Amino acid sequence: MKTFIKIAAASAIALSAAAAPALAKSTALDTTTYWEENAQEVQPGVYKLMYDADAKAMRSDDDFAAMWGEASAEDQEAFKAACSEWEQDEALFSDSVSARCKMAVAP
Repeated sequence: MKTFIKIAAASAIALSAAAAPALAKSTALDTTTYWEENAQEVQPGVYKLMYDADAKAMRSDDDFAAMWGEASAEDQEAFKAACSEWEQDEALFSDSVSARCKMAVAP
């Protein structure tokens, strides 16, 4: 019985460790760290829509909406493509990022 408990405990620890990267990935797109570390790899228009480099912070929803209205067609298409890529990669992003992607594809 003790062996079974040890195996069950080891399995639970292994499963929780495997879930940790998924949890970290789920909020990566709405963190300052993500955007600072990936600035060179993100299309500039997408970066500008999501992150305010001067304030070193994610844009607020209102700021994003204003920026979206003023964004070029090229930047809007790049953002839509990024959203598609995030979804294909099964990036489980926050409600805020998800709402922005939904706004980008809305008619």
